[in-house]
Amino acid sequence: MHTLYNIFFCTCILCLVIACSTSPREQPLAKSPDSVCTVLCDAVEPAIPVLTDSTGVGNITTYGSVQDPQPSAGGACNYGKTQVYNFAAASVSLAPGDLKGLWNGGHICGQCVQVRVPSPLGFRSVVVRLMDKCPDAYCGIDLGGAPARTLMGDAPGRYSGEWKYVSCANQDSVSDGAPSLVVKEGSNAWWALIQVHNGPGATDSIRYESLDGKHSGTFPWATEAENFFKVPNNILADTAEYILRISYSDKTQASVVVKGSVLSVENSSIEIP
Repeated sequence: MHTLYNIFFCTCILCLVIACSTSPREQPLAKSPDSVCTVLCDAVEPAIPVLTDSTGVGNITTYGSVQDPQPSAGGACNYGKTQVYNFAAASVSLAPGDLKGLWNGGHICGQCVQVRVPSPLGFRSVVVRLMDKCPDAYCGIDLGGAPARTLMGDAPGRYSGEWKYVSCANQDSVSDGAPSLVVKEGSNAWWALIQVHNGPGATDSIRYESLDGKHSGTFPWATEAENFFKVPNNILADTAEYILRISYSDKTQASVVVKGSVLSVENSSIEIP
């Protein structure tokens, strides 16, 4: 009789059907900022960001001028001088020195995030490309001047906000040209590093395969500089053609065919279809 009562109770009362379920309910990442703030929007308390694989909640700050925003000079991602105006820096650590922030040794370089902060009129939002790292122990996302002006207006400061990964494709002011493969300055026939500019996201990997099928592999992540892949010496001396397959963080892929020796030419840029 007790068993029949429980079955009837759980099937007849809708709200308790959920309670009787054995499936765990998904818990929110953290309390998101309120949709509006009435006072001191720009002067919140410093807070350690809370992260998942593709979202975050934490402090939104700026290291650019909202009065005279300038394009990114390449930052710690080592892109060199650019014409990208919507850019930002990412946290390196959560607790001091733990290296568990967004930066991840430069692997986050090129990722776009949609950043939102509350204002007295509701949320403001902007998409930025991560191109730098910030030293602030409480940094979540540190904005360049142009996106800071969009979000903060004439009150730059420390906001409480949230962000999520998005594709850079078709976003305003996060690219300054077509996706391209760029060979680092100083590269030569014995040593060369390459990186991707203006991709739809961070570069997860670059695989290579000779067109004759005899040689294949994955370029290793470089230790000499952040946000680069190292080209094996045997490819640099090879005039044969290779197909390079680039995988991005948004799960898209692209490929380009180049002669191995082209990857030894410093500052060369190869457009990625």
